[in-house]
Formats: sequence, structure tokens, C-alpha cells
Amino acid sequence: MDKTLERPEKKLFTREFCLLLFVNLFSGMAGQMTQPLIAKFAMHLGAGLEQASAITSLMSFAGLILCPFAGIVADRVNRKALYVVSNICYGLLLISHLFVKTPTGLTVIRFTTGIAFSFTNIVIYALSAVYIPKERYGEGMGYIALATILSQAAGPALGTALLDISDFVLTFVIAGIFAIMSAVVVLFMPYHEEPRERKAFSLRISDLIAPELLLFSFLAALFSTANGLISTFLVLIGDERKIEGIALFFTVYSVCMVALRPVAGKLLDKKGIYVILIPSIILAGLGLWLVGIGTTLAVMLIGGICKAFGQGSGNPSIQAHCIKSVDTKRAGVASSTCQIGQHIGNTIAPWLGGKAVAAMGYEKSFTWAAVLLVILGAVALLVQRLWLDRKIKEDHIF
Repeated sequence: MDKTLERPEKKLFTREFCLLLFVNLFSGMAGQMTQPLIAKFAMHLGAGLEQASAITSLMSFAGLILCPFAGIVADRVNRKALYVVSNICYGLLLISHLFVKTPTGLTVIRFTTGIAFSFTNIVIYALSAVYIPKERYGEGMGYIALATILSQAAGPALGTALLDISDFVLTFVIAGIFAIMSAVVVLFMPYHEEPRERKAFSLRISDLIAPELLLFSFLAALFSTANGLISTFLVLIGDERKIEGIALFFTVYSVCMVALRPVAGKLLDKKGIYVILIPSIILAGLGLWLVGIGTTLAVMLIGGICKAFGQGSGNPSIQAHCIKSVDTKRAGVASSTCQIGQHIGNTIAPWLGGKAVAAMGYEKSFTWAAVLLVILGAVALLVQRLWLDRKIKEDHIF
């Protein structure tokens, strides 16, 4: 019988954890190299702005549909095998973009890619729960998020540079290779399943989502909406307003996050989630507004700093808190609950954003989005903190 993977009680930087950082970095690079270019690629194939925006959201839409089922699968099958298979499929699908010739074909391939990505993204967090000591989970996830941040810094820049060289070809090929390489690394990592009870198959709501975490999922949706608006339209805003060097936005954001994430992770472990989320909501709204009104590179870069301290800190902290709040055996469903919100945000942002921008322009659209983010985020946080957390503790309702 397999034995639970033995972990030192407080040691974080084990060999397996370091490999996990490598895996997350290159898997993240695969997505970050391609996602910011999808709208441009769709328009290159003949799509209009609104259609291109909708196509950009399709991968997240597929993830939204599959996310709850990916969570329950991750809790019931071998997580290592699931990650390897799903990430190889993800890499091959990225490469297959090169064979698409029409917006309709791109619609199909983006949705299919989202299916593979939804499993990849859920399982990496479930694997993290195995290798990171629970009492240091916030800190450990801070470093996992740091690998993602580095991919966000290097990915768009590398993807754009390769675009100039090969007209999309090298971008998708290298992105696919990075995803497959991540799968190969996991294949050779030591991993043992935790013992599970053998019981008859059943499917309950609590197997698909963690109800006590739904408001955190809503907050993740707000943060991801802000992120989706910026990642989808930033390059287009820069082109329209003739802002040179707009790619520096991603660099400044990432540099701030490199310094911030380990600190935020330790703060989460010691002080709890609310100390992080209150300023995160305000700063995420401010960053969104600055990008919407910015006509100079300086204003855009300040928006990037606010985004780092806001959405960039808030979403990874929510992910870590959700998994830390449940038993390790439910790490998959906790991860999927959080990511349902993230997928909702990433799905609606390009679609609604495209319609809003067409109707009101960038400035008004981003301003309204910033106001709604702060108001709805504050209300959700107050309800979770003042009522739901207390009720869960008193009544054990979940």
C-alpha cells in the first residue's frame, strides 16, 4: 500500500518543492507567452474586436465549466498522473494553434485548450498541498505564486519578441514545449498517494465545491475580472494612445510581486487573510482606474504597481487560504472552488469588456469596473468576515 509522503514538519525548500517551483514557472510561461496575443491572433485571422475579445475568454469559459469536475477528479485519482497527462495535452494544443486558419477554428481550439488547462491548473495546487507543510502553506504558496509572477514578467515579453521574428509560429511552438517539459519534470518527481477510504461512488454538491469558500471565490472573480481587462486590452490601449514601451507594465508589475509575494505569504500564515484582502481590494480598483485613464507610460506603470499590491497579492492569497482551510484530501475541491471565481472573472472580462469598450471607450469602461470592484469586494469581505466565518465556527454548518 502506498504511504503518505513524509514531510519534515517545518522544512519548506525540499527537493520536491524546488522542482514544483520550476514546473509552475514553465507551465506559467506557456500560458503567459500566448494569452496576451490571442486577441491579436484572432484579428490576424479576420475577427473583429468584439469577436476577438470573446475568443480570448473561451479558455477561461471552458475552465469554468470543467473546474468543479476537475477538483473532484484531482481528489479521487492519482494527482501526479493527472497533471502529466493534462499538461502534455495542453502543450500539444498550444502548438496546434498554428494549424488554425479561421476565427471559427480558433474558437474550437481555444475552448479545447481550456479543458486541458483547467485540469493542469487545479492539480498543480493540489500537488502543492502534498509537498508544503500546512503551517507554512501561505509562505509556500507565496513562492509558488512567485514562479507564476516570473512567468508573467518573462512570458509576454518573450511571446512578443518571438512574434516579431516568426509571425506567431515560434511563440506557440515554444509555449507548447514549455508545457510538455513541465509534465516531464513532474513525471520524475517522487510522489505517493495519501490513503483514501474506499467507498461507493457518489456525487454531492460538497464534492464539487466547498460552500464555505464561495464568497472567497466571488472575490477571486472580482480580482480576475480586473486582471482580465488589463491583460486583454493593455496592448490595444497602448497602441491607440501611442504609449511607447507599454510592455514595461508587465515588468514593473512582476518586479513588485517578486518582493511582495513571500512577505504576503508569511503575513497570511501569521495574521490571516483579511489583513491582506482589505488593502488589496482598494489597490486593485485604483490600478484598474489608472490603466483606464492613463495616457503616459508613467501613469500606466503606477497602475502596474497598484495591480501588484492589489490583484497580484489578493488572488494568490485567496488560493492559499482556501486550500489551507480544508483537509489535504479536499485540496482539489478547495482549489477548484477558488478557481471557479477566477475563471468567471477571466471569462466575462474580455467579453463584457469588449462590449463596454465598444459602447463607452476605455476610460469610462475601466472607471466603472474599478468602482464596482471596490464596492462589491468590500461588501463580500464584510459578509464573509462578520457573518459567515462566525456562523461556520458556531454551527459547523459545512
